[in-house]
Amino acid sequence: MSWYLALPSAVFAALLLVGGAAALRSGWVVPWQRGQVHRIRFFGWAELAMGGALALQASTALLHDRGADSTVRLSAWAASSWDWPS
Repeated sequence: MSWYLALPSAVFAALLLVGGAAALRSGWVVPWQRGQVHRIRFFGWAELAMGGALALQASTALLHDRGADSTVRLSAWAASSWDWPS
């Protein structure tokens, strides 16, 4: 991933992390999503997870570290193949 893709991804990841923290801490959700979000706590945790994953992916792209990149790929594969309880 080139820097012109990784840098906006890092900024978007930071916005997701801030939004998730705000949803968990105070129950605040951006105005255009207020009608769609029914469980604010679950939404906050999901936003934190997405922001963390995107930040990890963007950081490995910005650092050009092969070891970190393979760790991200392995953890994504493990999460996708995990048998999550229903």
